[in-house]
Amino acid sequence: MLKAIFLLVSLGFLLSACQNNKQRPATQPLQVSPPVSTATSRDPDLLSGLLEAADQAIAHDHLTYPKEGSAYAIYEEILTLVPDHEGARRGLERIVERYVALATQALERRQFASARSMLARARLINPFHPSIQPSAEQIRLISEADKDSLSLDNTDLQDELAETTEALESFARASIGRTCRFIISASNDSQGRLIYRILSAALNNTRLRAQIMIRHPVSVERLCFNGSES
Repeated sequence: MLKAIFLLVSLGFLLSACQNNKQRPATQPLQVSPPVSTATSRDPDLLSGLLEAADQAIAHDHLTYPKEGSAYAIYEEILTLVPDHEGARRGLERIVERYVALATQALERRQFASARSMLARARLINPFHPSIQPSAEQIRLISEADKDSLSLDNTDLQDELAETTEALESFARASIGRTCRFIISASNDSQGRLIYRILSAALNNTRLRAQIMIRHPVSVERLCFNGSES
């Protein structure tokens, strides 16, 4: 009798275990979230579009200000996505080089404050760029130089050559004993070279520091420096 009861209890435990196994869901494999892909940050279409927008901004001299849509802001966005992006790093150099060019243009117009402002903006991007310091020194020298000019705009150099030569020679001799440089503004290269030869001859063909620029009005500017020109 006891043996029968033990068998019935054992059978009950077995049936219960089987039933529990049927109701328990099968073990599922561990779900691991895939790592966040960097494809978005390196999307070639996105980066290409940003680089094109930066090129357009530079073409319109929208370099840093206003910040929104500026070439600088776009290159910074690219470097946030791809810190080692060579095109964006080169783009920042292009901005600096453009500011240096703008400073040079302002210097040629004798707009010294504007020239310094352009270099200040360049320094904000890369204060160690090799073009900045020489340009700053050039601005300093020219802004502090003693300046004088001789207008030739209404002069026919061929018909009035003797009179023009005398005026140019006198203008050149005023630089003797000083460190001076001449900026020749001429209608064409041939005219510029003629003025250069007259100035040089007046100084007994010694070394003449001069720059020929094709522009109007026709004139010669003399810059004499208080210190040594670098």
